[in-house]
Amino acid sequence: MTDQEEFLEGIINWVQSLPLAWAYVGTFLLFLTLLAVCWSLSRAQVLADAPPERWRDLRLWASALIVLQLGLYFVFS
Repeated sequence: MTDQEEFLEGIINWVQSLPLAWAYVGTFLLFLTLLAVCWSLSRAQVLADAPPERWRDLRLWASALIVLQLGLYFVFS
């Protein structure tokens, strides 16, 4: 076994030894990061060449879907 394979096996063993709660926390943080990235875009970037109507703002739609996904995640986990 090479050094790289041993290193990867060590990481895999370490991750598998973590409690399941850490997977939930990690997933929640990834969704929050995605939400933050979504809202870091300026309104001009999001609406590029579209009429400035409120419902066309894709950040709102993306946020609604992320919140829905988090809700489903909490219900079924």
